[in-house]
Amino acid sequence: MAFADTLEFLVLAAFWAFTVWRFVTPQPPRGRAIRLVALLVTISFTVNRREISFATDRLLHVADVSVPLKNLATVAASVAMVHLTGLLPGPVADRPRLRRWAYALLAAAGTGMIGLFLAVPRSPARGDLVAERAGTPAVTAYSVLTQFGLFVGRACCLALFHPAAGRAGRGALRLGLRLLTAGALVGLLFILNRVAFQVSNALGSDALNGPAAQSASRSLLAAMLLLFAAGAALPALGGLRRWAARYAALQRLRPLWASAVASVPHVVLGDPPGRVADLLAVRSVDLRLYRRIIEIRDAQWELGLHHDRFDAAMPADADLVDQARALLAAGSVVATPVSVPGHNDPPDTPRIVNLS
Repeated sequence: MAFADTLEFLVLAAFWAFTVWRFVTPQPPRGRAIRLVALLVTISFTVNRREISFATDRLLHVADVSVPLKNLATVAASVAMVHLTGLLPGPVADRPRLRRWAYALLAAAGTGMIGLFLAVPRSPARGDLVAERAGTPAVTAYSVLTQFGLFVGRACCLALFHPAAGRAGRGALRLGLRLLTAGALVGLLFILNRVAFQVSNALGSDALNGPAAQSASRSLLAAMLLLFAAGAALPALGGLRRWAARYAALQRLRPLWASAVASVPHVVLGDPPGRVADLLAVRSVDLRLYRRIIEIRDAQWELGLHHDRFDAAMPADADLVDQARALLAAGSVVATPVSVPGHNDPPDTPRIVNLS
């Protein structure tokens, strides 16, 4: 397998994994825009694979229909990036007129691409019209419009990610933003490569038609997308670490929670989870940990226990994991009634049993 093919498969796997993760986890408005960009870019790059492109043409019975499909997906991703610049802080956030112009130009580019695709003679043979008819006026115009759509998206990436990397603190977020910026720069090189390919063919030169030049072009595209995938995944890995820490805190609190609510089960909201169900449930970990901490505190309050050690060590805005650690370190206590010998009534004062 050639280097370019290996790189493309790595990128496809990374992008599909990132896209699926974005769609199976709840997202705020900004996150929904990001996952739309990821989906459109993933679809475009998937259809760009020669085998999938040819299979799409045969399935739809339209010669070279995969070409506008993947290119229009790229233009749509650029539209989503323009929308994202209005949601995130940056030089374009306070310039709605510039964003409206970008929307209009992208719409015009997409319309022009459709018109040129319908006007260009096409062959059902394996390959695509951009390579087969390179240098002709219509295909050159089509390629320029395609690269313009890609350029708008890359320009939005630079406008967003480069300033954000300067503002971010040390860690995965800054590194991820720098990788995204590098991906946008490699994307500009890819755009120049594709425009040079069409212009050189229009001038009658075949210098960029050889296998080495084509492999270099594919490697630039794959490198751009690989940098984007790595840059987007690094901040997500930080979120994965936070999830793992909170899931572990949730499980460590379970023995204390079970002991605390045994005497006052009414403090539990809803049906108490079984041990296996609690281990297997991987969603809503933050909410479940928050509820578990509240239920332990409520149970201890109901039993008349004091939380001086916990309250002294824990500020009101502490992270859930820190609160869980403080609960465990404060000395896990529950209250159980003690029977007085020779009397059938329980005493008024509970006996404190330290479980730490």
